[in-house]
Amino acid sequence: MRYYAKAEIDTSFAGRWEMQAYTEFAHILNDNARPFPCTLGIAGWHNDQLRYAFIDHAPLVEQGGNEAALQELAASLQSYLPNARLFGKNTSLVVFFNETRDQGVPHYEQCFWNLLNGVHRLDSRPWPTDIATNPSDSSWEFSFAGQAMFVVCNTPSHRRRHSRYHPYFMLSFQPRWVFEDVIGPTAANAQKVRSEIRKRLHEFDEVAITAFLGSFGAAENREWHQYFLRDDNSAPLRCPFKHAAAAPRAVLFQQTGHYAIETVIRELLPPTGSVEVQFDTPNREHAWHSHATDETLHVIEGSMQFATIEQVFVCQPGDRILLPAQTIHRSVAGPAGCLYVIATRMLRHHLIN
Repeated sequence: MRYYAKAEIDTSFAGRWEMQAYTEFAHILNDNARPFPCTLGIAGWHNDQLRYAFIDHAPLVEQGGNEAALQELAASLQSYLPNARLFGKNTSLVVFFNETRDQGVPHYEQCFWNLLNGVHRLDSRPWPTDIATNPSDSSWEFSFAGQAMFVVCNTPSHRRRHSRYHPYFMLSFQPRWVFEDVIGPTAANAQKVRSEIRKRLHEFDEVAITAFLGSFGAAENREWHQYFLRDDNSAPLRCPFKHAAAAPRAVLFQQTGHYAIETVIRELLPPTGSVEVQFDTPNREHAWHSHATDETLHVIEGSMQFATIEQVFVCQPGDRILLPAQTIHRSVAGPAGCLYVIATRMLRHHLIN
């Protein structure tokens, strides 16, 4: 599941819902007559530091939500996070869903928490050791792939809290480190930045600023309160997020549509390190085995039958397998052989990006 810079959206999605969702977003952030409250988001947009993903599914209120939407969201985060620092100091991943119906704020609140719980269950990496697992702790933040992130939800149903409105259901994932030099405890201008954001919120929204707007790590602050803000200032009594002590390690299969080898290598290449390009001759078999590292396998040419104990995938050019460490698997190259790229990540926490 790839992500896009803003220059790529016009050429990739002309005339489609993805283009409309992005255009609405850009209009809100570029409206000088009515400045959007999040100054970091505006800076990120102007400097092309934001990245965008599009999920052609609606989120569902059922526990677990839409499985296809969950897997695509997990894949987008797994692709974006290892490269996030390359995009700039104000980066975020903005994820648009193909959902525009006014179904009410309570409906979307349940969708949001189901998505966070669902994507957490798909996370194959350990929770960061410096981030609390209990949302009632002041040092808790949502985390995925070993990285803590501040999450914001916008919906088509917000009417008074305009800062949380978007015509399409939308999530923004902002790495925790983005805030460190701006509003972190040692940031020189932190109070000035917070005051400016509050001033803009007061002018932008028709509802009073939430009492839960606080600073990460402060004794009285609970980050989850800020993730989904209702159209009034009511709030749930407890956080709907449930940390899994041992999150299931799920194998993900993606049809990316990308098989140009240079493009794929650039997508999979970590900030520092390398990837492996491998060719299996026709019908070559790799017997049942496992690896000590997470592995991402992307088919460039030919085909492959890839099997785990529970699943069998027939992979064609553009298909990608995200394989957690210690997963027992086997593969057989197709009649024309198979050319593919492999990227690995060590599971030991201090080596996780």
